[in-house]
Amino acid sequence: MAKKLLGQVLRENNLVTEEQLRAALEEQQRTGKFLGRTLVDLHFIDEKALRRVLSIQSGTEFIDLNETQVMPEVIAKIPAAVAKTYQILPIRFEEDTIVVAVSDVLNEFVQENLRFIVGQKVRTVLADPKDLDTALEKYYGKEAMSIMDIIDFFSEQQSGEEGGTSGAPGTAAAAGEVSDVTTMEELANQPPVTNLFNLILLQVAKDNASDLHLEPFENDFRVRYRVDGKLYDLVHPPRDLAFGLFCRFKIMSGMDIAERRVPQDGRLEFRVGGKDIDLRVSTVPTVFGECLAVRVLDRSRMDFRIDNIGLSFEEQEKLSQLIRTPQGIILATGPTGSGKTTTLYASLKEINSPDIKLITTEDPVEYLLPGAVQVAIREKIGLTFASCLRSILRQDPDVIFVGEIRDLDTAQISIQASLTGHLVVSTLHTNDAPSAITRMIDMNVEPFLLASTIIGVVGQRLVRTLCPHCKEEYTPSEVELAKVGITPDQLEGKVLYKARGCGRCKAGYRGRVAIFEILTPDEEFWSMVLARKTVGELRRHAIKHGMRTMVTAGKDKILEGVTAIDEVAKEIHGYT
Repeated sequence: MAKKLLGQVLRENNLVTEEQLRAALEEQQRTGKFLGRTLVDLHFIDEKALRRVLSIQSGTEFIDLNETQVMPEVIAKIPAAVAKTYQILPIRFEEDTIVVAVSDVLNEFVQENLRFIVGQKVRTVLADPKDLDTALEKYYGKEAMSIMDIIDFFSEQQSGEEGGTSGAPGTAAAAGEVSDVTTMEELANQPPVTNLFNLILLQVAKDNASDLHLEPFENDFRVRYRVDGKLYDLVHPPRDLAFGLFCRFKIMSGMDIAERRVPQDGRLEFRVGGKDIDLRVSTVPTVFGECLAVRVLDRSRMDFRIDNIGLSFEEQEKLSQLIRTPQGIILATGPTGSGKTTTLYASLKEINSPDIKLITTEDPVEYLLPGAVQVAIREKIGLTFASCLRSILRQDPDVIFVGEIRDLDTAQISIQASLTGHLVVSTLHTNDAPSAITRMIDMNVEPFLLASTIIGVVGQRLVRTLCPHCKEEYTPSEVELAKVGITPDQLEGKVLYKARGCGRCKAGYRGRVAIFEILTPDEEFWSMVLARKTVGELRRHAIKHGMRTMVTAGKDKILEGVTAIDEVAKEIHGYT
């Protein structure tokens, strides 16, 4: 029997009206979120009602933990490290099955691993997440568990099973000396390795990490991940686990595990906590073995709008006008990881409609944009930005998104596209908005062509936002204020905050917001470009004629209590 659709279950139980369901489906199509989450965000149903409906839809029992008796002997079956990391609570035994409470019935990733960890059948029941957190504290204590606790648990478990001998890969494997492919596959599939692999991915998804790094050193193996632009140590696995973990990443991402002399690229997709996560994996050989880096793309977080990325009202108006221009080039500039692509996606969503043909060329395609034709660049087979653009121009587009202008060929075709009646948006790696012009000239693009095509340049940086739960008021020193150019009169009536840190954030910060500067060149500006004026002179002219700088945007975010002085000072150092 086919499973009923969520909307159908909601209507049958009279939890939403037909009009509410239609509105939620339209909003879901726009944002790409799950229908259930959309209904909650629109305040059509509450979280508890949604979870009850999900339990009906999936055929999973819903229980009230406040009225459920938990067997002490079943708590002892699953250690605190496992229960807290996987966010599950064992409830009772049913013959050869353990019943565990979860807050997400769709999370098959957790359920499959639990069966393996406990060594017997597992049946899941659905519980309210707040009740689950309270119960975990009640039965396991308040102490947070780390991945090292999990490693210790699996190591003890493995030692017990094998009579005190390590079931891990061994010294030769740890040193990366194993060359037999079958042996490496066996190492990658050992229980300690597979569990550590799964737990790392679970932590990455849980903390919304953007990158993961596996790094070998002479006497250490370090796993770090980047959250809100900052790297944190995740785990230092023992040498006997490190090589197996590396092999597993390579196998799962489709790489050649026997090849360790040249760089490789791969891709891995998995689903956890209702999220579809896409991992782009790359390796490079180092003096102590291969170093592996993973780019994490969470497609469920594609809820970018032009009004929620950090733009001021005036900047929103300016960018909205630029993106609605029928032809020309708009560039988003900044260093790697500064949110350029996010800004352009938010801008494109603003104009994306059935009467516009929008084509993107990206490396890789980071997010899916409903209604847009998206092309993934594959340079290994000759599908470069330049070659793809030539074909795209024959597809009758209105708007073209070029992932990045890297060379003269791509720049010239983008210019030709804009001169023939297309709007082209792209990214460029420069320090600020005016530098984009000189960077294009460095590529040997003629200045007069730039003057004919570029209608706007967006420069940006990302700053971490203070955790709303633990940020604390303080009075900064004059030295601190001088770092960002805040004067005493600007402080009047304002409260400044600094990071403190709590269990809900990373070092007092949670999430990031962008600070912007938008350059719209005028005739005098282009005259200065043709006269080969310096970047500093171009910048001073742009500021004099109304460009609001990233420094000003950063100051506003500080005075609004969104971020801290040190965060902005780090990003705007050297600018005026």
